[in-house]
Amino acid sequence: MNGTTLSVSKLRQNTAKVIENVAKKGEPLIIISRSKPKAVLADIAYFNALEEAVMDLTDAAEAEKAKNEPRTFFKNYIKRRWGSEAF
Repeated sequence: MNGTTLSVSKLRQNTAKVIENVAKKGEPLIIISRSKPKAVLADIAYFNALEEAVMDLTDAAEAEKAKNEPRTFFKNYIKRRWGSEAF
């Protein structure tokens, strides 16, 4: 393995060892094909952290958007949604 990058051919030759090293080190590995980055191999903890960060950013963006939406009382929402006060 060469630092934080690895060629596809080297990955093919040493798949199990490469995966073990990535999991052990906890650092992502960029997979190179024809001198260009093509994919990233990351341990599950790193991937989960990235996925959670994306969800947090998405939630924050949705919360900001919701701040600008008109507000309504719950009973008015129920009336609009179901045509009567269901509760």
